[in-house]
Amino acid sequence: MLQIKEKLRDEKGSITLEFLMVIPYYLFFFLILWQAVASGITIMQAQSAVNEAAKIYAVTEKEEEARRVAENAIGYSDIMTFEAFEIPDHPGSKEFVAEVKLKHGLVFVPKEWRKTASVPLTHTATGRVIK
Repeated sequence: MLQIKEKLRDEKGSITLEFLMVIPYYLFFFLILWQAVASGITIMQAQSAVNEAAKIYAVTEKEEEARRVAENAIGYSDIMTFEAFEIPDHPGSKEFVAEVKLKHGLVFVPKEWRKTASVPLTHTATGRVIK
């Protein structure tokens, strides 16, 4: 009975056990951090794309050219997929609203699932046709 009490009081290996218990929380934290950074970059790139497209449309009034600029600015990646670019009709007004729609895939999801496990994003920019 005395030997069992001594073995229970022995703290040999407790640091290893504590480390093994804490490591899943650290891994989860870094996964969340990684996703937050990827989402931030996606949002900044999408807003930049719609701003560039609005500038092109303000000068040329060609929606197809502005869409091409937005699509090139977003690029092609697993994390971000271009969906659509629209400028709703603005009859009689020089002001317009440009809208870019894209899908943002989750970083920690396998590539095969990213299209279904993605978040739709819409970014807008307002402008005025220069003439």
